[in-house]
Amino acid sequence: MPPSLPNLPTIRLSLAAKCQLLFGLAVLLILTAALLVVGLRMQALVTEGPLRRSRDLAGLYLDGRIDLAAPPGPGATGEAAGLVLGRVDDAEVDGLSDTNPFLAAAAERFRADPAAVELGEAAEDADGTRFYRYARAIRGVPPADDPGDPGDPEAAEPPAPLAAVLLVEIRDSEVAAQLLRNRVYIVAAGLLAGLLAITTFWFVTTRLVLSPVRVLRGYALRVANGDLSLRSDINTGDEFEQLSDVFNQMLDGLKNKQDQLFRVNKSLDLKLVELAESNVTLYEANKMKNEFLANVSHELRTPLNSIIGFAEVLQSSLDAEEAERPRNDSAAQAEKRQRYAGNIILSSKRLLELINDLLDLAKIEAGRLEVRLAPVSLRDTCEGLAALIRPLAEKKNVAVKVRLEPGLPTLTTDAGKLQQILFNLLANAVKFSPPGGVVTLGVGEEDATGRLLFRVSDQGPGVAPEDQERIFEKFIQLETSVTRAHGGTGLGLTISRELAELLGGTIHVQSRGPSAETPRSDGGPRRTLTTRDGPGPGATFLLTLPRNRPSGRR
Repeated sequence: MPPSLPNLPTIRLSLAAKCQLLFGLAVLLILTAALLVVGLRMQALVTEGPLRRSRDLAGLYLDGRIDLAAPPGPGATGEAAGLVLGRVDDAEVDGLSDTNPFLAAAAERFRADPAAVELGEAAEDADGTRFYRYARAIRGVPPADDPGDPGDPEAAEPPAPLAAVLLVEIRDSEVAAQLLRNRVYIVAAGLLAGLLAITTFWFVTTRLVLSPVRVLRGYALRVANGDLSLRSDINTGDEFEQLSDVFNQMLDGLKNKQDQLFRVNKSLDLKLVELAESNVTLYEANKMKNEFLANVSHELRTPLNSIIGFAEVLQSSLDAEEAERPRNDSAAQAEKRQRYAGNIILSSKRLLELINDLLDLAKIEAGRLEVRLAPVSLRDTCEGLAALIRPLAEKKNVAVKVRLEPGLPTLTTDAGKLQQILFNLLANAVKFSPPGGVVTLGVGEEDATGRLLFRVSDQGPGVAPEDQERIFEKFIQLETSVTRAHGGTGLGLTISRELAELLGGTIHVQSRGPSAETPRSDGGPRRTLTTRDGPGPGATFLLTLPRNRPSGRR
C-alpha cells in the first residue's frame, strides 16, 4: 500500500502570484519614474514657449520695431487677442502695486539688482484660466555727476537707473490644451507599456519558469505517494532540464534502495521464521529436559534412599559383628568392610544431594514452585539454622554465631525457601572456613529502603572479584585447591539466587578475594593460600528481602 501524501504546508501566495506581483510593482515604479521625468520636461518645454514669445516681443519693442497702439499713459497698454503689452514708468509702479502685485515685485527686484533684466511666471485667473506674465526692465542713462574713475581701467561703470517696466501678458488656451494632451499621452503610454511588460513577463514566467516547476512538483507528489516508476521528461535545454535529470537519477537510486530493502526484509522474514522454529524446538527440548530431570530425579531418590538405608544397616551390623567376631578373624578385613560401607553411604548421600538440587532447579526453571507466604520469626529461624549446622561445623572446629539487630520487624515470606537459601550459604561458609574459624549469620535492616538484610560471613580464602558473578552460574566450581578438596555440585548458589529472586530479593557476595600467593617466613618461594593456613580474607554473602512478598508464582 503506497504511503499517504505528507501534510504539506498551505500555500499562502503562489510562486506565480509572487513573481507577477513583484514584477508588476517594479514595472510600475520604473515607468512612473521614467514618465515623470518626461512629463516634467514636456511641461517645461510648453512653459518655455510663452517665455520666448514674451522675450521676443520685448526685444522688438525695445528695438523700435513695434509700438503701442495708443499713447502710453499711466498703465496704457496695447492689446491683441490673448496678448497684453504695456509700459509702466518707474514713478507709476508704486501706484499700481495694489492692483498688480507682480509688477510691483518685478520693479522691486530690478531696483535692488541692477543686473536683473527680466522676470516671468505662470499664473491663473480666478476662473482657473492659465496665462503667462513677463516683465522687462527699461533702464535710463547713468547720472552725469558720477562718471566713475577714468584713471582706473578696472573701475565698474555706474549702474543705470530703472526708467520703466515693460509688462507682457500672454493668454493662450492652446498651452493648457497642449499640457493636457501631453499628460494624457504620457499616462496612456505608461499604461500601454506596463500592460505589455506585464503580459510579456507573465508569458515568460508561465511558460519558461513556472510550468517546469509545476511539472516537477507534480512528479514529487506522485513520488511521495509511493510511485517510483515515473520519470521526468522536461526538455527545456536549461537548468530545469538538468534538475529533471538529477530528479530521475534520485528516483533510480531510491528504486534500487527499495529493491535492496525488499530483499533484505524478505531474507529477515525467512530468518525470523527459522529463528521462531528454532525457538520452538529449543523450548520443547528444554521442556523435555526439565521433565526428564524432574522424573529421573524423583525416580532415583527412592532407590538411593533404600541404598543409604541398607548401607547404614550394614554398617551397624558390622559394628555389632566387630564386637562378637572371633579372635582369629582378620582386623584388616573388618576395617575394610567398614570402609566400604562408609564409602557407599557417603557416595549415596552426595548423589542424593545432586538429585535434590537438580529436582529443585528443574522446578524453578519450569515455574512450578509456589511461594507460600506466612509470618516468619527471624530469631527462631536463625537459631534453628545455627543449631542445624553446628554438628557439621564442630567436626571442623568452626564456631557458628548468630547476630540479630534489636527491634527487627516481622518478615512475611516463604519460610521453607528462606531456610533453604540460608542453609546453603551456611554450609558453604562452614565448608570453606579453616579450623578455628568463625561463621556469622547476621540479620539487620537496610537504612535506605527498609528491606531486611541477611549476612553470612566466613573466614575462608574468599572469592576473587572476577569470580564473584561466575559462582552463581550453573555447575560452576572455581579452580582452587579448596574447591577441589571439598567437592560439590556447583548448583547450591545457583538455586539460592533463583530462590532469592523468587522471594523478591537479591543475593550477591562481597570479598577481597584470595591472595594469589603468600610470602614465606624463610624467604623461600611463595605458596598458594589454603584453608589449612588459618583465617583468610573471607567472604560475605548478602541476601536482601522485602518485608512483604506478594503471593503467587513467579
